[in-house]
Amino acid sequence: MRPGNFVATMALVLSACATPSQPGGAGSPTTAIQVQANREFEIAVGQEARLQGTDILLRFGGVANDSRCPSDVQCVWAGNAVVGLSLRQGEAAATDAALNTTLDPRITKFGGYTIKLIDLKPVPNTGKAIPAGEYVAILEVTPG
Repeated sequence: MRPGNFVATMALVLSACATPSQPGGAGSPTTAIQVQANREFEIAVGQEARLQGTDILLRFGGVANDSRCPSDVQCVWAGNAVVGLSLRQGEAAATDAALNTTLDPRITKFGGYTIKLIDLKPVPNTGKAIPAGEYVAILEVTPG
């Protein structure tokens, strides 16, 4: 799949993930959490985070694919999950980014900052699907 098609597909998939019952879903007002540069933070699906001292807003749209190894199984490969983010600065149109837990890219650059996916919770277990709204991404934003 061409990179442009991948981003467009991710945007479509992730926009379908938000529901009125999820934080930030259609029909519900969203209050952005305040986060600081150089510090890890957790963000739930549908939640927005504003980088303190800037007009940069990050929104966790959801997880498009999760093939991570369940915690109760010994795997040859750790697997991978794809986390979708929507990034906006000021009144400009949002930019979509897809970050991976294991594969590249694990970081994206936006507005003079580097956004890194540190981890994704919860860890899968055999036989138990993770509901889309229960994912929490651990991110870090650093200058550069």
